[in-house]
Amino acid sequence: MPAAEFYISSTKYSLQERMTRRGKVYDVVFRIVTLDGIEKQKKLSGFSSKTLAKQGYTDFVTSKCELVKNNPIKKKDPTKQDLLVGDLIREYLASLPNQNKSSSIYGKQKIFKKFVLPYFENTKAKDLTKEALYRWQDELWNTKNDRSGNFYSYKYLSNVRAFFQTFLGWCESRYGIKNNFSEVTKPKKRVQKTKMQIWTREDFEKFIAVVDDPLYHAFFTLLFFTGRRKGEIFALTPNDIKPCSIVFDKSVTRKTFSGAPYEVTSTKAEKEQETPICRVVQEELKNYKGDTPFFFGGEHPIADNTLRRVFRNYCAKAEMQPIRIHDLRHSFVSMLIHLGANFMVVAELIGDTVDQVIKTYGHLYESDKQEIVKKII
Repeated sequence: MPAAEFYISSTKYSLQERMTRRGKVYDVVFRIVTLDGIEKQKKLSGFSSKTLAKQGYTDFVTSKCELVKNNPIKKKDPTKQDLLVGDLIREYLASLPNQNKSSSIYGKQKIFKKFVLPYFENTKAKDLTKEALYRWQDELWNTKNDRSGNFYSYKYLSNVRAFFQTFLGWCESRYGIKNNFSEVTKPKKRVQKTKMQIWTREDFEKFIAVVDDPLYHAFFTLLFFTGRRKGEIFALTPNDIKPCSIVFDKSVTRKTFSGAPYEVTSTKAEKEQETPICRVVQEELKNYKGDTPFFFGGEHPIADNTLRRVFRNYCAKAEMQPIRIHDLRHSFVSMLIHLGANFMVVAELIGDTVDQVIKTYGHLYESDKQEIVKKII
């Protein structure tokens, strides 16, 4: 057997699915250690099936790698406490692809670049004291969105804080650098959530009456009458469309760690969902033939900016105040609740969990609660 070109300390790997001009392909992502002791990510790309991807991984490991328990060439580093935060963040992000979706990694990368590196990139990790973290947190909670000029939502800032705290936990477990975030109290909630806007069926019918492009007529109809996220509809292929149902098992994300304009990933529910569709959608899909590989868009899914622009233009044409495209999902849920659907049915139809439906839409059941109490004898 020839001498190994790499070391590996684990046989774990992840399969990533993406859409290309040739159709669906699979990449294998795993961790290797170079002969000079540098740990890095390795990707084998472009396999036409999961079976071939797994075989490609096996062939690579068998022919080029030596399996070891630990990195056999540990660099001597007596000054780990002097490591810079910026260098540690880059190492941390490089360690994530085996554990997270590409869109999740991209989100973390974006957050660190915007909210952490400007403050701490050249700071020694040992200098992240409780006082330094409090100063960072105070400034974070007073940061405004560059686009809207409004404060970021409490939920978003909590995620930023949680990502940074997780990173510091990683530093502690990997390098023994004390994580002082446990001593930093999270600020109390201050910013109110953006209020969801609801269209009634009559509102939507007024809007859709002016949509003269068959593609967008079908797309907006699916958004309103399935309650699915736009990424799930972007990702639909002709094979997903059935006479009385649609298979939702993937989503298009624009947040890619690789820098690609988009990637097709599994849905948030992480399972195939063949969902029944109402007669309005059935009739709509009979009249719209669709494209391939993407049912809406053909070679590539519709761009987010294009969809928003088209939606705003048609709202203006219908003389209606624009709402967020995601509010079409809320409108569908509101319609279901008005028709008497329970939490479980709503969750199944929109591809969410019962807990999340209760948390997001529980207030819409308020009138039902009052009516039921009135009926108690």
